[in-house]
Amino acid sequence: MNSTEQLTWYIKNSIPCMFVKYGDGEFNAANLYEGVNCDGTPYTKLLGAKIRESFIYNSAQKNAMIGCWHDLSNVSFWKDLSSSVAWADYHTILIDGKESTTYAKYKLELYKSIKESTRKKIYVSNSAMYRVCDMLSVDAFIDIDPVNWFETEYDSVVESVKAEMNGCDCIVILSAGMGAKPLISDLHKAFPSGIYIDAGSAFDMICRRKATRCYSPPYAELREFLTPILPDSWV
Repeated sequence: MNSTEQLTWYIKNSIPCMFVKYGDGEFNAANLYEGVNCDGTPYTKLLGAKIRESFIYNSAQKNAMIGCWHDLSNVSFWKDLSSSVAWADYHTILIDGKESTTYAKYKLELYKSIKESTRKKIYVSNSAMYRVCDMLSVDAFIDIDPVNWFETEYDSVVESVKAEMNGCDCIVILSAGMGAKPLISDLHKAFPSGIYIDAGSAFDMICRRKATRCYSPPYAELREFLTPILPDSWV
């Protein structure tokens, strides 16, 4: 069973879990590098510390799937922080234009499992990504700054998501950059029965027709592939 199938199985069976990706930006922030990531988010000491803390916490949780970046030197760094990591494919939820049709079908099934879940669904992202709510039948949308919400509104975002989760077993989907990692930790501490999915840039092309990363297939191809879960009015 590949990691996409595993996450789909958890969702279909309403089993608490998390999928969290730690890529080059998180690596740079955790190592206190100067500069910004590809989204323009600055690496700060606070963000670096919180990312390290989140990795230690998240990797220790039951049914935690940790997306592994492709650079093996990065993996060595994370292993020094935690010796018990359930590594998963970094592209577990990302539809990669280079992958085979056979493997891509698992990702469509993953999206369908989210859309059809009876759990309350909350999506944390910036306003440009609101169309995900229609694609995945999301119940609540938490709007964040597209570049630097971690430094400017982290506490208020945590409280907003908690308010939506109160009394519910939820699926929380996040396209929230590097700050998504500590946010998942804080939410899981309060609501360990949740399902947490770090989607990152997975929906950028289908919602914005914009290639923010190099992996996405062309919009027309992606639109056709995702037809089974898209509203008829989707353009």
